[in-house]
Amino acid sequence: MRWQQLEFLGKGLFLGLLLYTALQHPARADLELQGWCLLGGLAICLAVAAFLRLKQGYQIKGRYLTFILFLLLESPALTYLGILGGMTLAACLIPRRAEQAWLLPATLVGGVLVGLGFACFRLIHHRWTRIGISLALALTPVVTVLAWQYFNPSFLADDPRSVGIQLLLGIPFFYLLTFAGRGEESEVEIGAICATLALGLWLWQPLPNFKTVAILVPAALYLLYTTRMLPQLRLFKHILRGLSHLGAGRHRQALQVFRRAMELDPQNKRARDGLWAVHRSIDLPQAAKDPSLANLIDAGMCLDRAGSLLIEAKPTPEQLKEAENLLEFVLNQRPQQRPSVLYWRSIVHLKTDQLDQAQQELTEILEPPAEGVDPRVAADRETILLRAWQLALLLHPEMQKRVGAPQLAIPGRRMEAIAAIERRLTEKPDNPPAWDLKRLLYASITEEEYKQKAGTGTANDFDHAYVQQLGQALISDPSRWQRGAEFLRMAVRGLFAQAPSIYVQIARAADQAAQPDAAWHYYRQVQQIGRQVGAANLPDEDRKLYFSTVKMLAEEAARRDDLDAAIDSYALLTQSETGTIETLRTLAVLYERKKDVFNALRVTEKALVYNSSDKDLLEKKDKYYYSVFPQDLKPHLEAIKNWFDVAYCLKKSSGILNAKNADLDMIDWALHLAMIASVVQPSSISAKVLEARARLRKGERDSALQIFEDLREQKPESFPSGDDEEAWYLAQRLLGDLYLNEVSRPDLAVGCYLDFRKSSKSGADTLYKLGQAYEATGDAAKAAKFYEAVTSYEGHPLAYDARQALYRVKGG
Repeated sequence: MRWQQLEFLGKGLFLGLLLYTALQHPARADLELQGWCLLGGLAICLAVAAFLRLKQGYQIKGRYLTFILFLLLESPALTYLGILGGMTLAACLIPRRAEQAWLLPATLVGGVLVGLGFACFRLIHHRWTRIGISLALALTPVVTVLAWQYFNPSFLADDPRSVGIQLLLGIPFFYLLTFAGRGEESEVEIGAICATLALGLWLWQPLPNFKTVAILVPAALYLLYTTRMLPQLRLFKHILRGLSHLGAGRHRQALQVFRRAMELDPQNKRARDGLWAVHRSIDLPQAAKDPSLANLIDAGMCLDRAGSLLIEAKPTPEQLKEAENLLEFVLNQRPQQRPSVLYWRSIVHLKTDQLDQAQQELTEILEPPAEGVDPRVAADRETILLRAWQLALLLHPEMQKRVGAPQLAIPGRRMEAIAAIERRLTEKPDNPPAWDLKRLLYASITEEEYKQKAGTGTANDFDHAYVQQLGQALISDPSRWQRGAEFLRMAVRGLFAQAPSIYVQIARAADQAAQPDAAWHYYRQVQQIGRQVGAANLPDEDRKLYFSTVKMLAEEAARRDDLDAAIDSYALLTQSETGTIETLRTLAVLYERKKDVFNALRVTEKALVYNSSDKDLLEKKDKYYYSVFPQDLKPHLEAIKNWFDVAYCLKKSSGILNAKNADLDMIDWALHLAMIASVVQPSSISAKVLEARARLRKGERDSALQIFEDLREQKPESFPSGDDEEAWYLAQRLLGDLYLNEVSRPDLAVGCYLDFRKSSKSGADTLYKLGQAYEATGDAAKAAKFYEAVTSYEGHPLAYDARQALYRVKGG
């Protein structure tokens, strides 16, 4: 059984024996006897412990309290033996109540169970769960005793105050067991102490109405101790125990204890100092032979110690030797920290004027790790890379000549060094040495180096705003503006939103330097960047600058008659919030000059959204729709269907055909509009009827007749719109007229006129034509019926003709 488990059982047995002796209703002499037994047992065992320590060479030097604490912590077995032995002796010597012979085995079994509960409690990791369970575990025996007294009033009837006092006297000794134990103190021990305190005060009752105090004081003590005092006491015990291990030369145990103290409070100075004292006292070459000890040594602390030795301006030979031993140990035990070791070894070699070795080791750090290298080595290199570059470029002139300059000449090295600086400055912006190195590296960076790293994209870990500042400082200098432009071009890679203003700066500098071609190139870059980023995503000032540049490019392209470039720029300019209708008007003209009627018509339609009564735009609309041919529309139906104005075509065509004085050219225009409307909207009955009407006006009777007959045969079950329904009925009337007057088919005309009668537009004219059609087919009775119906329309121009026709068909 492990010692910690024995400690738990010992604590439980102590509580069991304490409860047993208390329930014997001890007299004052018995209380004194128990106290002397506990003190005597503890004193004897501590005396044995003191003898053994003094024999080992430990010197007190007047530090008696410290010596006693040392004995308690370093001799837990003797401490437990003294207290448990004294408690057992007291249980044997205090007179036993004959009627409670069962009490001793019961309390011992209960104590063992409580001890097992202490052991199991360590398996719970959640803090508040531990606190709750420790309270429940500690209160169980208290509740048991009080419940037993409630149901058996004679149980504590003799003298409950003596029972309470006996319990209270045992608390200090239980705390000594907890303090001296090797296991960490937890909430369960203070829970047991507070429960015992509550039971003792409840039974003792030194004042009237003391029961409330007996509950509240232990509860408050428990909360205060577990939340405030327990963490500090744990740490205190570890530090004391670590120092005692260190004094006795037990380095392994000292490292374990101090490392645990650092886990509890990583910022504790005493724990860190103690851990470092252990490291300094270890013979590293000997420790390397003991894997169990070597694995406990903190490599980072060894490196820190080596660094603190080497940072001195002139370290002594002993200090250099100690640093070399530390570095050798770390390299052997932690090969993944090789880059850090190489850095500090290069410092050692520089201190001893071994420049070749320093050059070799510093170069190895700056060389990128080979493919497949241990990721831990690469990670350690990242931590030391900035220092290595500082040493190679700033701190030692010989290393600057041998390592720094040659390394920067290798493609990609400068960008890697810059990335290391930026990562460090991200963590700690206020780092003067890093800023010195940053200024040095950025001052000489070239655009080619940037491209090697980033390709066509954006370099990570690069301060684009900083190179923008460098460029702005030079761009106004006539002799250095090109270097400034180079900086600004690199800045644009990471500052897309500011690209318009940056490129305009470069363009203006090129203008001042009498390089117009370069200036126009940078103005075009403004347009290109704005297209990529999106004008809406630019800041307000950059967006205004972008549109003014685009406008300038558009006007310049139009002046040079570069229609494609002008159209491209004006199309971007339509995204501007100002001057949209004029921009679209200009764009329409440019498309017209390019003979691109579709796009001319498209932008005209878009411009009319802003002003539907603009005379110039309306004239352009008429012209462009007349210039679009049906055969050219078919391949582009998907592209034009969202903006093509079919309603305009139908209305314009209908207006021309309704005009009685329209000449042949106007009729051709109406036919053209109807045909293109029919191409874009094949289901439009109105378009087909207008086409047929136009052909009739042109004398193309057969073509018109075919269209009307097709419409009659393909009558839809429901009409898409009211206009189409009206057009279909009109087609029936016109077809009836053709059948009756042109192709001598009055029989077919009857059906057309009958269908037209369903239209709201039918009237006396339709009835008269039905009479004519029936008369032509020889059906005099029906003809007379419809002629007679017309005569009822008094005042109608056909009423007189209807009476004459009626007289005729009746044989008058």
